[in-house]
Amino acid sequence: ERDEMNSKLCDIFQDKFTKFPEEESLDIASRVVVRKGIAYNAAFLNNLYGLFVCVNTRVPVIICGKPGCSKSLSMQILIDSMKGEDSENYLFKNLPRVYLTSFQGAKTTTSQGVLNAFNKARKLVPNDQQDKLISLLFFDEMGLAEISENNPLKVIHSELEYDDHKNKIAFVGISNWTLDASKMNR
Repeated sequence: ERDEMNSKLCDIFQDKFTKFPEEESLDIASRVVVRKGIAYNAAFLNNLYGLFVCVNTRVPVIICGKPGCSKSLSMQILIDSMKGEDSENYLFKNLPRVYLTSFQGAKTTTSQGVLNAFNKARKLVPNDQQDKLISLLFFDEMGLAEISENNPLKVIHSELEYDDHKNKIAFVGISNWTLDASKMNR
């Protein structure tokens, strides 16, 4: 079924369908500020593109992968590039500036600590500025927080669901291993 669907989409898009994500990933990668020596491997390109889309649309994303697969690197490079009008690239000049709130997960993480991070991120950008500014909560080492005896990740369910779209923030979580299915579905 996947091959059949791919074939139909390639017919519609004149064989550009399968190339489109790769071309878009390379385009975004060509616009960000990348230090010398960083390889444009598949993991980096996929992470960078996924983060770019999710941060700009404020769709929560959790990236899981082994250490060294460019999760944190792609996040840092994207944040360094998304400075709104102060960005180096014209694409990023026309996109909102990102304000980052970082939270480090640990085996001692508590629900209150996670809630405090969400509240801090929400206070950074007023509702009337959300077209010019994006508040981003970056939750590093979610896997360590998940194994905490305090069960701190239970609060992310309600924090990532928005009914009124007020005080909506971008959310990026990274983990070195796959989290519980109910958390990943958020």
